[in-house]
Amino acid sequence: MNSKPTVLVSENKTVFQTWFLDEIWQQYFNVEIIDPNKNYDVRSTVVVSDWVDFSNQQNVNERTLAQSGIRHVIDKCWDSWDSVFDNSADFTLRPIDFMWINESLWYTSLGYHKLELTSNPSRDFLLLMHLKKPWRTKLYNRLSPVLSANVYSYVGDDVVLQNAKDIPYNTENWQRYTDPTWYTDTRFSVVSEANVVAPDPLDLINVTEKTLKTCAFKHPCIIWGHAGTLAWQRRQGFETFEHCIDEGYDSVLDEEVRLDGVIEQIHLCISDKTIFTDPLTKQKLEHNYNHFYNQEIIMKLMHEQIIDPLLEFINA
Repeated sequence: MNSKPTVLVSENKTVFQTWFLDEIWQQYFNVEIIDPNKNYDVRSTVVVSDWVDFSNQQNVNERTLAQSGIRHVIDKCWDSWDSVFDNSADFTLRPIDFMWINESLWYTSLGYHKLELTSNPSRDFLLLMHLKKPWRTKLYNRLSPVLSANVYSYVGDDVVLQNAKDIPYNTENWQRYTDPTWYTDTRFSVVSEANVVAPDPLDLINVTEKTLKTCAFKHPCIIWGHAGTLAWQRRQGFETFEHCIDEGYDSVLDEEVRLDGVIEQIHLCISDKTIFTDPLTKQKLEHNYNHFYNQEIIMKLMHEQIIDPLLEFINA
């Protein structure tokens, strides 16, 4: 096939309607909004949606095209660790490294790779939490005696950002907004991930932008997430900080015991201000920063996990 294939989308958001990815998609696909009155070439066209339940009149145009013979692709990039939708359409996009791909390209488009990130901390840690979750409430409660001296938020529990400036979270520019001083004014991040429950063995570990932000902004971190989150980072080529803290908590399956380990390391880092000031930590932070923004790696992953598999499916 010499011409670019067509990817049809509706008003529902998919990865093909992400503004900072437009230039990449245009190299390989014609991305169009569905026109129910138009005839499409079934050999070179796919319809992409982020929803598989066609009941209750949802995604009507996608359903109509799928029933007419246009192949249906499900966009599961944002929850690529979950395999439950793998057989729900003709093809499922489930790139395992999408979060890293997306965040790196997004932050680059926002100019975050050009920020001055010289550390000059006046507080110990940064804790940013939005949606209210039981495991986050546990973390918040356990850290409550030391929160007032640090930079923190728990928006879902009506605690807006404390000891730092923010913009309202419901403004157009809020999503992925970052003030670099949140990182330069604190010694390390306490990361509360999207989930702490052990994933299904058939699925992949859920690591989100919450962990990746620390790499993008040169920050050491202690992570309250899935068991194996730090191991995931190392497999991706990032560095962790086992040389100066005990990261044994990462392998603990019991959630309560793992939280105990997280809290213990946080308090240790609060009491010992020399932790994370050594040359090896600085070397690791630079490595993580450069690795996160490495466009050669990002585009390789983009091809291997999204572009090439979709082209292969369309051209089969």
